[in-house]
Amino acid sequence: MSTPVEQARAIASARRFLLDLCIPGKIKRVPRAVRLEARARVKHMPMSWDMPRIVEDDLAMEGMEKMEEWHRKQFWEECGVKREAYEL
Repeated sequence: MSTPVEQARAIASARRFLLDLCIPGKIKRVPRAVRLEARARVKHMPMSWDMPRIVEDDLAMEGMEKMEEWHRKQFWEECGVKREAYEL
């Protein structure tokens, strides 16, 4: 399990990584399509001051939970793990 500080650091670190992907030459030989995808993702990535508003928005949290469930399912299926092993 991660602490809130570790989770906050992970979000900030992921944002920095996506920004680095967006800058041509910062990370060598990144395909243009990957740079464009990184730019699309980082464009709406929340900043620290956005988090309380997001957490208080039931619709935003419900949407996030659904996306996370879908991505978790896809990840485990790609790893060859049966559904029962990753369900909560």
